[in-house]
Amino acid sequence: MSKPENGECVIDLGISASPEADEPMVGLWNLTQVDASFAKAATNTPRLFNVGTLADYGAGSAEYPIDHASVIQMRYRIAYNPMFEIVRGNIQFPENSDAYAANGTFHACINQITNLYRDAKQSSYGVRDELRASIQTVKALLPITKEKMSAYVNAKTVIWIPSRIYFEFWIRCIQELKFFQSRVAKQRPLNACNLTLLNMHLIKCIVTNPREDSFTRFVLQDLNFQPSSQRFGIFFIPTHHHQTLAVYQMEQDDDPVIQHITSTCGKRKQCQNDPSEDPRRTEEYPLGTHPSWHEITDISDTNPTLIINTPSNLQFSQSTNGQIHHIVIQLLCKWTHNYTCTINPIFLTEPENYPQPETWQDILNLAFFPPLETEFSASSVWHILKAIGYLKNYHTYLSTKPEHDILSLQDGLQAAFDLLECLPDKAAGINTQPWKYDPDKGGPSFIVNAKAYKIGGVGPPKKNTNTLIHKP
Repeated sequence: MSKPENGECVIDLGISASPEADEPMVGLWNLTQVDASFAKAATNTPRLFNVGTLADYGAGSAEYPIDHASVIQMRYRIAYNPMFEIVRGNIQFPENSDAYAANGTFHACINQITNLYRDAKQSSYGVRDELRASIQTVKALLPITKEKMSAYVNAKTVIWIPSRIYFEFWIRCIQELKFFQSRVAKQRPLNACNLTLLNMHLIKCIVTNPREDSFTRFVLQDLNFQPSSQRFGIFFIPTHHHQTLAVYQMEQDDDPVIQHITSTCGKRKQCQNDPSEDPRRTEEYPLGTHPSWHEITDISDTNPTLIINTPSNLQFSQSTNGQIHHIVIQLLCKWTHNYTCTINPIFLTEPENYPQPETWQDILNLAFFPPLETEFSASSVWHILKAIGYLKNYHTYLSTKPEHDILSLQDGLQAAFDLLECLPDKAAGINTQPWKYDPDKGGPSFIVNAKAYKIGGVGPPKKNTNTLIHKP
């Protein structure tokens, strides 16, 4: 195979450089030096892959011109960082619609990335240079490869960073972007969709080199993303307003970008358009996505566990602050006790027509764990709960802790509420009665958390195929 007359055999010659240090280290190629090396090797213009938004560090690859390659028998060269293997095939980024809502799927995906990076702090990741060439060329290079690679790495082409510092830096960046996106979802500024595109791009940049859709490309162009990164070495937004989340250069959301963000693509969108036509019975949907009400009540009487989601993870918070998980549990326990004690016939027999919360998250934020600035009526039970109950603990935390810890706590409460199967039916207004009377049942009314059940929705009545037809 090494003889040209028998055909051409091309193989990859790769050599890695790892640090000799007392602690785990990460190596990053200096792209200025890499670009100069590729130019000296007479390759085509290399394609550079930046780490995060760092302008001068990452990886690069290039092909050799055809006429030059036929002479030197080299086809392709790549200089990259093996730490990409940490996330390769192990992660799935959330959809834009999930990020826009900052829902559980969004938080789970982001937490998965930070967990992988947290585990990676114990390992070293060097650099690697690979060359695709003919067997004859590789055989000629082998005797001098180690010497050349050593000289190349020592010529300030690689920067070495302790793994604990490198990964902790990006973990912090990812967490801050997650918390910022949570604020975007909560405040809904006029540019919420464009901010979502920017945040998702920045998160993806940390672990991979994302492909930009046209909407994201427009956002990056408006913010001078590439020139800013090149000039300052890392991207940042100097005109971002901390309170309103407004960005001077960023336009308000228009209809196309809103539609792009709030909808999903491909097969998932097709399934969501008409879910009632999906009769498949799977492990996720044992009765299909939209069983009839009769099927639901029947299985509730015979085997209710079949359609109930059993949570596999009761860790409510992935924050590095280990106390958050315990604080969430303490607040939930005290809330349960306090709320049960508010049962009183007067609350049940005087129902009022209050506006209803629209989502499970509204129920959490507006009905049970209201923000610090909420005004309570002196005659309401909530005034008492703020003075001596669970709301006192919650609002004390909101008023004494930094924003990072507050958002972690609220994420934990949201995760905990997502596991609840039902809650008392209470209107959104905080000064409304804690219990609602159901005249048909003669007692308190409850609402159901759809996430707790393996059902996409209630479908139409099923046709009875067993009906006998009698001829006259």
